[in-house]
Amino acid sequence: MIKEKYITNVKEISLNVSQSRIDSVRNKNITKTGLRVYDNGYIGYAGAIGNYDESDLLNKALSTLDNKISYDFGIEANKKIHEDYSTEIIDENKMLDEFETILSVLREEQPDFYFSHKFNLTDYSVNLINENGLDLYHKDRFISLGLLFKEKKSLNIMDGFVGFEGRKYDRALALKDIFHVLNAYKNKVDLPNKNTLPVVFDTSEELPFLKFFQDLDGNNFGSGSSLLSGKMGIKVFNDNFTLYQNNNPNDIPVPFFDAEGVVNKNYRYSLIENGIVASPYTNKKISKKYNLPLTGSATCEYDGVPTLGVPALKVKESEKTAKELLGGEMGIFVLMTSGGDFTPEGNFAAPVQLGLLFDGQKFIGRLPELNISSNVFDMFGNSFRGVSKDNCSLLSTSKYMIMDMKVSKL
Repeated sequence: MIKEKYITNVKEISLNVSQSRIDSVRNKNITKTGLRVYDNGYIGYAGAIGNYDESDLLNKALSTLDNKISYDFGIEANKKIHEDYSTEIIDENKMLDEFETILSVLREEQPDFYFSHKFNLTDYSVNLINENGLDLYHKDRFISLGLLFKEKKSLNIMDGFVGFEGRKYDRALALKDIFHVLNAYKNKVDLPNKNTLPVVFDTSEELPFLKFFQDLDGNNFGSGSSLLSGKMGIKVFNDNFTLYQNNNPNDIPVPFFDAEGVVNKNYRYSLIENGIVASPYTNKKISKKYNLPLTGSATCEYDGVPTLGVPALKVKESEKTAKELLGGEMGIFVLMTSGGDFTPEGNFAAPVQLGLLFDGQKFIGRLPELNISSNVFDMFGNSFRGVSKDNCSLLSTSKYMIMDMKVSKL
């Protein structure tokens, strides 16, 4: 029998904002421990929040072996990697005053808007250890500023949002980013008179990737229900389109290993390589069931067994800036969209509640509400311009992803 522990800790300070003022402060510090036992091809499990009795937790895990939950896969062994990406982003004791200062500046210099939502400072760690010599540890710290804004004369619940997430903070840069959006919002502009225009997404926006979450799911792919089933090794997208399953903490705050202890080279796994379908994302069960590559995409609740999770995705950057990718054209930066989706055939459409005219460096003005549409094989095929080498913000690692799409007013 082999015992294994999966331990996570989340410590977070959250400042809630309402009517452009901080109205509450919430602190949490939660440790969750999952104990797994492997015996004769079966897995038992138990979980605890906070302090717990070791023998009691073990007895609970052992009792679930009677459920005969199969786990006849290799258990990770003889691997020790400890990585710490946490830095002193901001003094916790000065956090309240710091963000009250930001709100004070916004109240004074952007009086036409109300702001709400929150500021978060999060410390996160995850540790996976077992009796086979596995010892993986990831520690991180990141800050997120997310403010919804509403024009005071508007009848809408919200008109847009501003913010960032990352391991850096600077008040001047944060205010510069916020003002960049708000000043563009106040300048109404017309939609360029073209049916097809370059559409620009922040790479942290999940909407363009929804079809990949579904069709690169190893279970869908292996069972034949994916648009990409049977296309492994076949080129179906743009030569310049490479899509990774991303466990690289240098790109985003994410652990470098999955819930089964799989660690990939460079903490990434190519799902699409230069337009060629390389692999769906898998955990050990799906990999074995369909004879697919193991990509290390397992997730696990603290009191459960590992299952296939939806990974973070990353598109390989080009060698061009956003301005160079636009090639002198104006782009449509999608700041706020809700209600978009793909059909089973891969057709895509989405309403854009807030789009900004974008020259590759600066937001020029607010566009009327519009609709964007395309097909997944066009979006990431002939219509794909690329992902910029420059970041959307000096405070985050997000890039600009640009593709040509049909655009029309709503």
